[in-house]
Amino acid sequence: MSRYEVRLPYTLSETLTAAFPEFELLPIGPAETLLVGDLDDQTQLHGLLARLADLGLDIAELRQLR
Repeated sequence: MSRYEVRLPYTLSETLTAAFPEFELLPIGPAETLLVGDLDDQTQLHGLLARLADLGLDIAELRQLR
């Protein structure tokens, strides 16, 4: 299991919160949101990336935490 941070260039909203209930969502700055959560493997990471793409969301940064 690995912990990830995904920085999105969007203000934290109810829509984002509802779309990613398994992640902790943190507002950072005036128009950015950080998703923080654990993923079991690469398959789950690819699933998260696909969900972001399906929602038409841009990714500003993706980091695997150590």
